Amino acid sequence: MNEISNHWLVHQLQNDRPISIRAIKPKGSQLPLFAQNRTFHPSRFISAQALKDAFEAEAQSLSAAGYNIYTVMNQIRSDFFGSLAVKDADITHRTTLLVDIDRIGDTSHPATDAEIDAAFELAGKVESYLRGEGFPDPFWVHSGNGCHLYYRTPAIPQSALVTQTVELFLKGLANRFNNSVVSVDTSVFNASRITKVIGTYARKGVESEGRPYRIARLV
Repeated sequence: MNEISNHWLVHQLQNDRPISIRAIKPKGSQLPLFAQNRTFHPSRFISAQALKDAFEAEAQSLSAAGYNIYTVMNQIRSDFFGSLAVKDADITHRTTLLVDIDRIGDTSHPATDAEIDAAFELAGKVESYLRGEGFPDPFWVHSGNGCHLYYRTPAIPQSALVTQTVELFLKGLANRFNNSVVSVDTSVFNASRITKVIGTYARKGVESEGRPYRIARLV
């Protein structure tokens, strides 16, 4: 199976809701790239599979061109069309909770295997703690430079209170689990949060021996 097909295990289609791609020039890239947004609206495709095929083809094409490829992980309003970036005001419901664990310090270049191992070790501690608090099993994704835990939730209407709750939740995890090597990212609480498209490259700065570009993948 092509790795990008695993994207749909984590990020399910939501009935009549559009999905979005954001292609961003990696920091340090010398390529003449400009940020791009793509909206895939179900009404413009003959089937869900046709939409998935178009999304995958575009994501892989943009990744091959040198971009970092992201998608919006929560429900976008059903009347969103066009090529603008999705904003918080365009999100109607939360469907995903992301715990993003990455190295501390200089992140302008790819991570080492040891740094990634440390992120996964911390992710295991977070998962164990949250399981004890009644959370379901998350999806584990190798983000290319760290570890993502994705918790699927019922569709929760978006509000300022929900945003505040997610922010406090992430800060609580950070206070409990951060160490001198890796940490929980407390900035990923916003409703229109973008996250790596599984099956595409994660690029930071210049790759080198022991610090290669890697493909984000389900583990």
